[in-house]
Amino acid sequence: MFQISSLPSIRALAMVLRKSRSLSIQRSKLKPMDWKGQKLAEELMQILLLVFAVVGFVTGYVTGSFQMMVLVFAGGVVLTTLVTVPNWPFFNRNPLKWLDPIEAEKHPKPQPQPLNSKKKFSKK
Repeated sequence: MFQISSLPSIRALAMVLRKSRSLSIQRSKLKPMDWKGQKLAEELMQILLLVFAVVGFVTGYVTGSFQMMVLVFAGGVVLTTLVTVPNWPFFNRNPLKWLDPIEAEKHPKPQPQPLNSKKKFSKK
């Protein structure tokens, strides 16, 4: 037999599905991270992780607590993740300029040159 109490959960599920669709549409409007932004994110990640590793080690050494060292480094990992993983606008300062499809058809695609592995070298 059908229970009336299950209806609110179905409605809630439908609302969540609608919201997730709208979020995916909004995400598709975001510009992808450009090459220089990817390089910046990589450099920031390496620098921040190194800094937090040193700060965590010094903190752990001074306090004599391994747990404190791990907590400081773990906090640094979380902060580094929040800074480098999302597609922040400052990672998109140099967007790539793509050709329009009509313009791209005007320029011929370069053909690879065949390699002759049986070349004879003459000794002089």
